[in-house]
Amino acid sequence: MTTLVEQPLHKNTTNLKFNQKFFPQEFFYSQEFSITNTTKQFQSHQILPEQSLSDQGKITLCLDLDETLISSTMTPRCDYDFSFKLQPTEEGGKCEEYFVKKRPNVDYFLRRCSEMFEVVIFTASLKQYADKILDELDPSGDYISHRLYRESCSYFCGSFVKDLSLLNRDLNSILIVDDLPASFQFHPENGLQIPRFDYHLKKKKLNVNFLDSCLADILQILEKIFIQHDVISILSQYN
Repeated sequence: MTTLVEQPLHKNTTNLKFNQKFFPQEFFYSQEFSITNTTKQFQSHQILPEQSLSDQGKITLCLDLDETLISSTMTPRCDYDFSFKLQPTEEGGKCEEYFVKKRPNVDYFLRRCSEMFEVVIFTASLKQYADKILDELDPSGDYISHRLYRESCSYFCGSFVKDLSLLNRDLNSILIVDDLPASFQFHPENGLQIPRFDYHLKKKKLNVNFLDSCLADILQILEKIFIQHDVISILSQYN
């Protein structure tokens, strides 16, 4: 069965920066190659258009979705913010219902980020799942400039990795926020890890998530990046 939701990446992923010292870039963008007997599939084209006039000159902020902005489960809970159903993706499959909990401050966070950055949602989840959530978070399309899904990820050592070099933007002007550092392992200097927001925890532990202030906390870092228009050197102070 096709997994719609982004899954945690394997911990034993190989660092691409190490490999780049020994292999040309063209090697890594071939459709399939083998290192340690693992198949890799890489994108080989730019996956974003040029910046719109309203985003011209802005730093591009890539935001993960699952366990970063929201957390979802197929187990009914009384404290979810919204739910949605998906039709089966395979013949004979069952309709699936997801219950979604928004991370505290996510609405304000998205609005504020849209004022400062070109906001791109970059998720390893499938489009039909992610769009249901993003249509709830940004129903009028005012906050999110672009949406990227699993098909835009590069498959590396059993993991879906978000290759920032394919975004058709200057790498010095790209920032990614994700709960999984392996998701941005190709460009760790551009990444800011955020603690995982997990809706699957037991109710006793879930109450801790109600007090979650991570989005508000990292917003202070993002505002500093916006004011100084500097991604790499500011992130180096926190990574």
